[in-house]
Amino acid sequence: MTWRSFWVITVVLVITMGCVRSSADPVAATPGAVDIGAGRSLFLQCQGSGSPTVFVIPGLGSYAEAWNHVIPADDPIRESRFDMIDRADVVPSPEAAQPTVARTTRVCVYDRPDTRPDGEQRSTPVAQPHHLQGDVDDVVALIAAAGLTGRLVFVAHSYGGLILDLLARQRPDLVSGLVFVEPTSEFLPELGTSSQNSAFFESGRHGKGADAEGVWFEGAFAAVAAAPPLPRVPSVVLTGDRFPPPEQLTEDTYTQAQIRRANDMLAAALGAVNVLVPGSGHSMMLYQPAVVAAAVVDIVERVR
Repeated sequence: MTWRSFWVITVVLVITMGCVRSSADPVAATPGAVDIGAGRSLFLQCQGSGSPTVFVIPGLGSYAEAWNHVIPADDPIRESRFDMIDRADVVPSPEAAQPTVARTTRVCVYDRPDTRPDGEQRSTPVAQPHHLQGDVDDVVALIAAAGLTGRLVFVAHSYGGLILDLLARQRPDLVSGLVFVEPTSEFLPELGTSSQNSAFFESGRHGKGADAEGVWFEGAFAAVAAAPPLPRVPSVVLTGDRFPPPEQLTEDTYTQAQIRRANDMLAAALGAVNVLVPGSGHSMMLYQPAVVAAAVVDIVERVR
């Protein structure tokens, strides 16, 4: 199947892949909807056992299944110098990022509202577009409701990077380590032109289409800028080396150089490094799951 069609199929693997039970955290061991209060629930899938727990925050419109799939080694898009993810034939794999990390410690991934389009135990829908603070509050509520104890190593992809940025600033007591995978860096707007920023903010409001997740990016960047400093914990930023083909870009698209510079600035704010990952587009967990998993495990070991 193509990656585009992947977003609109019934998710089976999430339901069928169980988590290794932990006597300390029995709720978190059961994949499915977790009640976070106010009549809402969020889907959570955990795999593996051990500490610290790794908590993954997916990108805009993405959800847990992306961390259990890969682009096969023989997929033709791997031969392109561009990010051709829309043509990829992704497949479930035990070598995907989540199950690979699960061989070292427990790792949990969740679905935000309006990301997984169908299937059982979907996260409760909310009004879209929504605000960044709501996503931070949801993560905090989910961690508590699922009984995930201790300080966690957080991993964030794309828009998830903004969620993690604000969460780490507001709740450093929850954070033991940080991994940013092709993040939406807080520094992008100061590097972009007014037209680039306007186009990006507009795209975020609409997300991946009708009834899909959308975000008020203007307020998101403002909220991060107004928050306390980032905590100094073991951290890393991962940046891909592939960019979409020219026909998918406009004069209002952030350039690859701007994105890399913004990620350099984020890494500097963390006291970390921005690692350029060869052979990877934006969805790095699909292109290079072993590299992503190795970076996460390295932070886990540094925390330990």
